[in-house]
Amino acid sequence: MSTKSEKSIADSLEVKKQLLPHIPFLLQDLWVLGSSIDQIIEIVGSLKSLCPLTKILDLGCGKGAVSIRLVARYGFHAVGIDAMTPFLEEAEKKAAEYKVSHLCQFINQDIHEYVSNDHDYDLVLLASLGGIFGSFKNTIAKLRTQIHLGGFMIIDDGYLRKRNHLNRKGYGHYKNYNNTIRELTFFGDQLINQVDTSAVSKDINVEYLSLIKRRGEELILKHRELEKDISDYIHLQEEECDVLKNEIEGASWVIRKD
Repeated sequence: MSTKSEKSIADSLEVKKQLLPHIPFLLQDLWVLGSSIDQIIEIVGSLKSLCPLTKILDLGCGKGAVSIRLVARYGFHAVGIDAMTPFLEEAEKKAAEYKVSHLCQFINQDIHEYVSNDHDYDLVLLASLGGIFGSFKNTIAKLRTQIHLGGFMIIDDGYLRKRNHLNRKGYGHYKNYNNTIRELTFFGDQLINQVDTSAVSKDINVEYLSLIKRRGEELILKHRELEKDISDYIHLQEEECDVLKNEIEGASWVIRKD
């Protein structure tokens, strides 16, 4: 894995680089890494009546939960991109378990590198990766290059409830609702659906934090030298849960490239 990829992954997971090799252990109980997957499945299902979907792209696919569940439900082909090899190995196993390996392709690559080339997907999905591409405007600019005209972009993220800026690392892309929508539609694309995910995300975060804490305690017993790094990581996860609960209104947006 390149230094650039390591930094990208570390930033997206809010973890120090020295802890990256242990992330698979800390997240071993989680298949879905933060996304409101059932809502995404419903959203994609609603798009089938608007346009035939045959091939989708899942950027930062993690362990493949979203891709695999969508393929199992709707039968189209999915390509998932992620730079974490252990996550992709788990994705391959899950695809086989769901009997959809022939419809899933998982590529080990930094998503920044992948989107540097244009593609022709029907739909591109960016779920729970925050501001990995910067502002929502920059994110849309990247996602548009991955789909054909009339194709769809789904972003599972959110906006600030009250203020228009949040002074926290990794949260600089968040703005208030009006400015968020302005950025999402900056290139003249059509916002065709918005689904509130706050309630679901709150429950997911509470469950995930409990599981991560338990694995963190186990890891400290094996690696005392990492105790501070692990404790810092868990503390950041607790802070994130508070921020998401008090500052962010969760939302999934569907945007059609026009």
